[in-house]
Amino acid sequence: METHSYVDVVIRNARLADTEGIVDILIHDGRIASIVKSTKTKGSVEIDAHEGLVTSGLVEPHTHLDKALTADRVPAGSIGDLGTRRGLEMAIRATRDIKRTFTVEDVRERAIRAALMASRAGTTALRTHVDVDPIVGLAGIRGVLEAREVCAGLIDIQIVAFPQEGLFCSAGAVDLMREAIKLGADAVGGAPALDDRPQDHVRAVFDLAAEFGLPVDMHVDESDRREDFTLPFVIEAARERRVPNVTVAHISSLSVQTDDVARSTIAALADADVNVVVNPIIVKITRLSELLDAGVSVMFGSDNLRDPFYPLGAANPLGSAIFACQIAALGTPQDLRRVFDAVTINAARMLGFPSLLGVVEGAVADLAVFPSATPEEVVLDQQSPLFVLKGGRVVAMRLAAGSRPE
Repeated sequence: METHSYVDVVIRNARLADTEGIVDILIHDGRIASIVKSTKTKGSVEIDAHEGLVTSGLVEPHTHLDKALTADRVPAGSIGDLGTRRGLEMAIRATRDIKRTFTVEDVRERAIRAALMASRAGTTALRTHVDVDPIVGLAGIRGVLEAREVCAGLIDIQIVAFPQEGLFCSAGAVDLMREAIKLGADAVGGAPALDDRPQDHVRAVFDLAAEFGLPVDMHVDESDRREDFTLPFVIEAARERRVPNVTVAHISSLSVQTDDVARSTIAALADADVNVVVNPIIVKITRLSELLDAGVSVMFGSDNLRDPFYPLGAANPLGSAIFACQIAALGTPQDLRRVFDAVTINAARMLGFPSLLGVVEGAVADLAVFPSATPEEVVLDQQSPLFVLKGGRVVAMRLAAGSRPE
């Protein structure tokens, strides 16, 4: 029931994903106060959705803010081709070179720029993996922590401490990971392929997570070779260790396993409630359709943004989602709706962003106003939002044609 005569924001002429007709959304004190067919209540800010879709903010589950926007620092010909294993190795080598020059200030400024790109695309929460290793030390973590503070009113940022150079082949890496966690990292990352002892790597990551009571978020099997298959070890650890939340990204080599092995592994992922981030830009996309059909918690990540691994990208989860759909030949209305849910409320729930409850009364007003009328059209149209709200405050809007930012 509508009880306000005056509120902070009114979004008029809006559509919702699962509601027939046009509604008005009243926002007060940072939350959705009421959703009604029509209201005479005035707002300090009035937004006309023009019968477009209002949705909860997009969620970016996997990116690398510390390395973002550094492609111009890499010599010509050194940008990795992520469609091949050799290209991935080239990118790792190039990144080692440029990381030696990183400072806290440099990382902070680039991370802020990348976060603002994400915000303009409709993203209100993201998770970033940040390198922690003897090359860069803690400069990346410190820089992204400072960027998180600067961007606090625009976008929520979770930080994963990521041992890019391995845990056992880099002296002092485990101690650096502990320091990064104490500084404020929100999750423990890893990549079994970075060490000669992949099973020990998995155990060490889960040990750190258990020690600090944090989630695990690992890069797993970024390969198109059948023998590069550490995912079963991660699933086993997830079952045994009972850390708060486990996410795996990439799992590319699942695509080249036999169908029997793939089916049993996917069933195990669903049973263990392990989240999967599909990053379509790298090596080989995993078995996306089968994961969705099995009820596995799937998200879509942008991964790298204009850095030695990938010179393109716009920090937009919808772009990653449609790219994945193109590669995996997904396009039915059911597919598109599942994809839309994966980049909004489902991803928020999987990553533990409790404020993002959807467009319902009482929820925090982290919202995007799209010109498209349905969730499926939002995915297909790939249009930037008309408005983005964070905590009920407009933080981004699409400029009118012909106008310029001030």
